Amino acid sequence: MDALGVRPPDVLTRVTEYVVQIVDFVARIVEKGLAYASNGSVYLSIDAFKQAGHTYRKLKPFSGITSEEDMAEGEGALGSEASEKRHPNDFALWKASKPGEPEWESPWGAGRPGWHIECSVIASDVLGPNLDIHAGGSDLKFPHHDNELAQSEAYYGHSQWVNYFFHAGHLYIKGLKMSKSLKNFITIQQALEAHSPQELRLMFLLQPWDKPMTYSDQTVGDATAKLQTFRNFFGTAKDLINRQGESGKAAWLEKEVGWGKSGDRSLSTSLMDTQSNVHSCLCNNFDTPGAINALVNLVTETNKYLTNNDLPAVYLLNKIAAFVTKTLKMLGLVPDEIGFGSMAGGASTEETLRPYLDALRDFRHDVRTTMRAGADKATVLGACDRVRDEVLPGLGVRLEDVSDPPSSRWKLDDPKILLKEIEEKKAAEAEAKAAKKGKEIEKARKKVADAEAAMVPPTELLKATKGADYKAFGDDGLPTQDAKGEPVAKSALKKLKKEVDTHKKKHDKLVAEATKANMPLEAYIDDLRAKLAELQA
Repeated sequence: MDALGVRPPDVLTRVTEYVVQIVDFVARIVEKGLAYASNGSVYLSIDAFKQAGHTYRKLKPFSGITSEEDMAEGEGALGSEASEKRHPNDFALWKASKPGEPEWESPWGAGRPGWHIECSVIASDVLGPNLDIHAGGSDLKFPHHDNELAQSEAYYGHSQWVNYFFHAGHLYIKGLKMSKSLKNFITIQQALEAHSPQELRLMFLLQPWDKPMTYSDQTVGDATAKLQTFRNFFGTAKDLINRQGESGKAAWLEKEVGWGKSGDRSLSTSLMDTQSNVHSCLCNNFDTPGAINALVNLVTETNKYLTNNDLPAVYLLNKIAAFVTKTLKMLGLVPDEIGFGSMAGGASTEETLRPYLDALRDFRHDVRTTMRAGADKATVLGACDRVRDEVLPGLGVRLEDVSDPPSSRWKLDDPKILLKEIEEKKAAEAEAKAAKKGKEIEKARKKVADAEAAMVPPTELLKATKGADYKAFGDDGLPTQDAKGEPVAKSALKKLKKEVDTHKKKHDKLVAEATKANMPLEAYIDDLRAKLAELQA
């Protein structure tokens, strides 16, 4: 839960530490005539509860008798002994323990708390006789929350124990409700092995809290893409805000900073509109998907503004970045910090690393600039790229090439994400390399096959391929008599001559290639075969 940014409770309790209060709570309801003892158990009487002016099943109204299925879902084994009840709708406040089960002493004998009673007792002890907000999954409306309401209102004698209920939607795994019976149950730890805490939290924030939620490659992928949008924006903003100029001041202060450049006013208006939009979304049933998408749209518009402006309004950019950060922190995507943080003199990780990262960035810039004018620049540039692609990502640093001096921009990022990107890039490069090699092999195979076919002397071609069809051949390799000893027809001879002439061109080209390679024809073809074998190895 800590990894997901879920805040810890203000009060931590155990039911076993509240058994005495639970017994007193149940006894008070019995004294008021709204519950009765039966065979060592105690049940809330729904008939007596209604006769006292109360309403039962507020969250999931019904008419008639509660089904056995509903009672089994709500009370499990506690609700199995219907013969003890005066009415099937009555539910257990206290249950007599069976041999071997946990038990505590009570006025009704040794037993244990009912299925719902501990929630009413503990919540009342911590928060008093009335709760403003109560929450849980949508499946808890009945019987759990309805029964909580009934027993609490029976105890206090009022008609509204809770003012507001929030019921969250179920989690679906790739379209199916998560359930052990469906074998699609995923623990938080398992999910965190595949995705970062921020990815999972944002995935939930991008879905309505009171509707069914889906955990799938698509929903996580959407969250990952939006997180990367935010990370890239923050990195760009920090670089522009913190970059040092030649005078030692912020670089942007050494340039024109006047208001009114292209897009300044429009972007400022977009910021104010987004602030209003985010507020409206959160006031509208906690519409976190709408709020997140409003932030993404603002970041997208700001990125376009930065692309089209050589002299951006950095103060405005800082304000936008601060607003986006504040909102994401409120939504739990930016961790809370206890104390004054860097304001108290303790530098943040970013401030601690800044001088070193700036120095490394500048070193890379100087080396690249110098060696581009020298001889052995490929070696040095390769070393620079290794720093960018192999060293820094493991430290959580993304180094990007930009056009403005000092030609690079660094951003802090999640090392897991950076290393994953590198692995994906390497996999794509390996796939492309394999595809390229496959084409080279196919090209070499064809060259060998063509060479083997073309190596036959033109005067021997027809003898080798059509010798059975003719009885005699001339010195030029053309047939003079067919298989019956008759002269070859002129039309047929014309076609055969064309075939020989085409082959002669291929043969002559092959001989020229071998001559150019300073190799005999047979040796040249053997060399082609060896190169093919080397590619296939």
